[in-house]
Amino acid sequence: MSLEQLQLDPYLLAQMYHQPIIPEVQTAVPATAKVLPKLKYLGENQKNILLLIQNESEAYLNEELFNLLTNILNACKLGMQDVALLNVAAPPGLTLQDYHTALGFRQCIVFDIPPARLGLPEMAPYLPESHFQAMVLYSGNLQQIATDKALKGRLWQGLQQLFGI
Repeated sequence: MSLEQLQLDPYLLAQMYHQPIIPEVQTAVPATAKVLPKLKYLGENQKNILLLIQNESEAYLNEELFNLLTNILNACKLGMQDVALLNVAAPPGLTLQDYHTALGFRQCIVFDIPPARLGLPEMAPYLPESHFQAMVLYSGNLQQIATDKALKGRLWQGLQQLFGI
């Protein structure tokens, strides 16, 4: 009897081989990228510096706090053309990594937004830390900074470390 005439029972073959003789090629399913909404910010972001605020009542800041912020930027030899001022109340649920993906900032100042809300661990105020290949400074509320000289001093020290002034 030749091998060409040999017939094997399919049940017997199934018992002999527990795994496929020719392995399947498994392809990884690509992870779907998170679609980020178009972020609206004030400024031109020329120096890739992100300023994060949370203000549910206004688009950005009232005139008094905006003047304070521009004075802080002027002290750092920066202007609104250098930064992106973003209100995190508008696109809810985004993390700092999402903002980094969308804007590619190198430095970030977070004004009184809980770090957990941005997907960050607890941060010491006014001490720059590295997150997502960028330096991040956690600051207190601008309204409190406006009235408290000690907080202004702590913010200034943190800004000096952040920007190397």
